[in-house]
Amino acid sequence: MNIVQRHKLRNLRDRSIAEHFHLDWEVFEELHARPQMEAAVRSPAWQRLLTLAEPTYKELVWEFYATFHHNSKGNSDHADAVQFTLGGVEHSLSYWEFANALRLNSRAAGRPPLRLDLSDPTDFACQAYFQSICLPDSVDEEYVASQTRAALLRPKWRILNHLMCTSYTPSQGSSNRVTLRTLWLLHAMGRSEDTIQLGFVLAQTFTKATISTTRSLICGPVITALARNYGVDYTGMTLLASGVCAGSRAFLSHLYLQRATRPSRAAGGRRVPRRVPRRAQAPASPSPAPRSPSPGSPPPVVVPISDQLAAISQQNERILAGQERIHTHLDRERDRGRRLMSGQHYIMSYLGLDPNAVHYPFVQSPGFEDEYPPTAGDSGDAF
Repeated sequence: MNIVQRHKLRNLRDRSIAEHFHLDWEVFEELHARPQMEAAVRSPAWQRLLTLAEPTYKELVWEFYATFHHNSKGNSDHADAVQFTLGGVEHSLSYWEFANALRLNSRAAGRPPLRLDLSDPTDFACQAYFQSICLPDSVDEEYVASQTRAALLRPKWRILNHLMCTSYTPSQGSSNRVTLRTLWLLHAMGRSEDTIQLGFVLAQTFTKATISTTRSLICGPVITALARNYGVDYTGMTLLASGVCAGSRAFLSHLYLQRATRPSRAAGGRRVPRRVPRRAQAPASPSPAPRSPSPGSPPPVVVPISDQLAAISQQNERILAGQERIHTHLDRERDRGRRLMSGQHYIMSYLGLDPNAVHYPFVQSPGFEDEYPPTAGDSGDAF
């Protein structure tokens, strides 16, 4: 690694690695929803990408992101479009070769190039496509990029939108919204023939995750699949979780616990008005008698206790993981302080000063007094 890559590696060590979501057809088979999900993801390349369930290794993720470079030259494919290092070996690939290393190509190399322009989908009728995948009572809703709620989508499309926002689009914001790029990718994976180059999509994903300094690192299983393809030996590396299936109870409860089913307008349902701040509310008036439910209104959604407990358990695991990262950061800072004091000790010895005559009151670490005990005449003044 060069100096710039080593600096990036030091910054990457302080960033967390995001949990990766994937599709598991067996789980959807148990939920009797596999035909619906297969109809939503018809592209063979997208099926292989979204069902990728490789484990994540921390050292592989750090090395890949520290050395990754996307050499974009317009919308054309070229030999050095993607550059990265895995296992100490540098790789320079085109978009087609990058996707082929992950076995995501369903076209031959001699076929016409797939579309690479993702920034301005001018020929994409987003409003018409949104109406085709939203709930029946949301057809009259106007689609607004990055503002339309994901709760308006049908369940299978909402699952895919959450998967894309959390695992493949790091800088798109909350998964509760539907962005234009995510909507276009949902349209692409629903077609039987590949229309966009997945190598370019992943290159953009890694680029955005590299540029960001606060968001978590993503696509750990994708990096592991690349390492496996190039024969990288990752024995002895730190193994993280293999990710969460997008059809598991924990995932679905996390997705649906915050919002119940929206009442249908055709069945007599009505929208719930936004809550007014307390100080702006009018004086309280006698509450009217509770209304009986309309004859055609759907029954309220009852979330099973097991799903709620699964969501709480998943939240506790994230809290424990955050505490572990905090302890790791504190241990790293203590080690840094010890190295700094060792350097000062060496400098004072070189200058002929007595290192034991100096007290370091700014260090509060166990065992420090045993390693550098103060002398009897120590006044506590810093050097």
